[in-house]
Amino acid sequence: MENFDYSVVPRGFGHCMASCPQAATCLRHIAYEHLPADKAFVWMLVPHMAGQAQGKCKYYCPNTKVRYAKGFARIIDELSVKQAAAFRERMIGKMGRKNYYASRKGDRLLPPAEQKQVRSVLRSLGAPDENCFDGYTDCFVWE
Repeated sequence: MENFDYSVVPRGFGHCMASCPQAATCLRHIAYEHLPADKAFVWMLVPHMAGQAQGKCKYYCPNTKVRYAKGFARIIDELSVKQAAAFRERMIGKMGRKNYYASRKGDRLLPPAEQKQVRSVLRSLGAPDENCFDGYTDCFVWE
């Protein structure tokens, strides 16, 4: 992966130096290959653990990007007062108050599973569920 930006690697993300069959598409190995010279310490997978996997590593982290939604304030403005209150109540019940408000503003990105929840709640309220997010961004899943 040529245009890899190491600054997006989260703190505490495990790196891997094994040269297994999945190394070319594994974020753990890609992060290891792009370690900045000034990094003295990083979390590292013990090499013999990766070697035991033989192509089916349980620590494998694919380098495919996932589309995250960013904010849903615009759709709330289009709801009636009653719908907006019901939507807020249900979403706080599903994701918690802090996550709801951070997600609504776009400070917290919504993964595909939570996007489905938002759309489902909107449909149940009789509101349109297309174009319900303020924007999208494609990111790696760092797990």
